[in-house]
Amino acid sequence: MKDQYDEIIYVGKAKNLKQRVRSYFQKNSQHSKKVLRMVFNIHDFDIIQVDTELDALLLECQLIQTYHPLYNQQMNHSLRYSYVTVSPKGIEINSMVSSNSLGPFRQYKKIPIVSQVLSEIYQMPWVNHITMHALIKQLPEMQKIPLNQRLNEITAFFQGTEQSYLPWMEQRISYLSEHLHFELAQALTEQLNILNYFFLQNKELVRFSQQKKLIFSLPLTETTNKYYQISFGQIIHTQILSLNEAFQPIESRVKPFSLTKTTIDPLLILMNYMKKTSKKG
Repeated sequence: MKDQYDEIIYVGKAKNLKQRVRSYFQKNSQHSKKVLRMVFNIHDFDIIQVDTELDALLLECQLIQTYHPLYNQQMNHSLRYSYVTVSPKGIEINSMVSSNSLGPFRQYKKIPIVSQVLSEIYQMPWVNHITMHALIKQLPEMQKIPLNQRLNEITAFFQGTEQSYLPWMEQRISYLSEHLHFELAQALTEQLNILNYFFLQNKELVRFSQQKKLIFSLPLTETTNKYYQISFGQIIHTQILSLNEAFQPIESRVKPFSLTKTTIDPLLILMNYMKKTSKKG
């Protein structure tokens, strides 16, 4: 969607384009002020037809990242991503990458909670002394573990490679329950759920980005499928074939790459779409 100055103000996708466009211009009390402002500024449209819903999702992401339309929020704002740096001075959260950064992480609102809980589990020096007193009672063995090893385990958490926090959290929860602090135990259980979700999402993303060869297909018609060959999180080859034709993969020359704020969104789209279609199958 473009304004009167030919500037792209919104990029969207739809299986039924006519119905989607009509929905913007029909009177609807559910329209937000933002949508009403956008509709007021629409002057022209460009339409691009693609083969599959996945193609539409990826193209939408590419166009949003290229043009940064005013009325697109997802995949558009770098503030929605955070990097983490782990050092003896603390767990630093920032929006800019550095040589020691881990990430980026899309669940940026959860990172302060995750960082606080990890700092408490591993009894980091920056935890206040009152909290530390309680933590030592819950996890007395932690003080015997060298600081460097504890920092490495926190780093491994953010890298999605090591889930060493789990038994420590379970020990804390058991301690509180045994001492009849049920509300605190419940609060810790909720924090553990946040840690597990964050870790497993990141682990899945890292694993997907490291796979050299993945092939899957989507139906186009009753007699044809579109095949996708993915290497290290990137589509390197596609082909539309009839049901009796075999897909021939090509040799991958793609190399693993570091995740950035630009590459993480298309990677998530591919990973989640493959997961969704495999469940349907």
